[in-house]
Amino acid sequence: MRPLLLTSILVSSLAYAGTDVSHAAVVVVRGSADHMEQVLAKAKISYVAVSPDELPTLALNARQVLMVNCTGDMSPEARERVRRFVAAGGFLYTTDHAVHQLIEPIFPNTIAWTGKSTSEALVPVKVSGTEADRGLLNSLGGNARELWQTAGGGFPFKVLDPKRVTILMESPEAEKLFGSGHIAARFRYEDGQVIHVTGHFFSQPGQQSEALARAGRGFETFSSNVVQEKQKDGTRIDALYGAGATRAVQLQAAPSAKAAPAPTLGQGGGAVAKGQKLKVLEKSGDFVRVRDQQGNEGYVPADAL
Repeated sequence: MRPLLLTSILVSSLAYAGTDVSHAAVVVVRGSADHMEQVLAKAKISYVAVSPDELPTLALNARQVLMVNCTGDMSPEARERVRRFVAAGGFLYTTDHAVHQLIEPIFPNTIAWTGKSTSEALVPVKVSGTEADRGLLNSLGGNARELWQTAGGGFPFKVLDPKRVTILMESPEAEKLFGSGHIAARFRYEDGQVIHVTGHFFSQPGQQSEALARAGRGFETFSSNVVQEKQKDGTRIDALYGAGATRAVQLQAAPSAKAAPAPTLGQGGGAVAKGQKLKVLEKSGDFVRVRDQQGNEGYVPADAL
């Protein structure tokens, strides 16, 4: 039976490799408990939807937003692909259960599930954050004028490192109900950042009552702001990846001409094309350690840049 299992894995991998996300501004990872696609469609934002199993072979890059629907459960290899994507400069946008299933394993000591659960409720929220967060909070009012809908069985979160994590929205009423008033948070990881919200994407827009509709509009606005912030990020990414390859080379696992190829995820297998832009991480003799825009790292000869 083992050869049959191996064959099925290879067939699946080939199928997943066929999804082209290289030119997508937004990539949505489908989830069993959420449907961010509905919010994006309502906001008229183009996206490519993929399954969690596809992630290890996808050509995600530093210029994209990756939105992960609840629950955020995925394989260790897929989680590592997400980590590399954020390290490269990408924006990760997650919801609800993903704080426990995805953020805790790959971004420890940032935010975490409190261990409690939310119920469906409409709660007023207050916008906080800093001047640097203004773009994410554009068109969202303060003084509890915004409403947010929490989900039945949702995961409220707590902040583990206040120096790294910025709270973007909070609700004193949610704190009374569920023990945590944090609604949205942001933290940076290497060259990228993670934005997490409590609640479900799909339950927000298109509701019937005016109160629920207001909650939906707030969620839609915040989600659109995330995409717009990333669109403004191109100049920073260009500056990060300022070294160009003068010839085709291979990312290597060590600073030696005899070293094995570096372990990579995504597309290309670590092959660096002439003219490809890289970020220099450190120099080591006649070699330099670099990172490509997919988040893969390895060594190349210094004279190849």
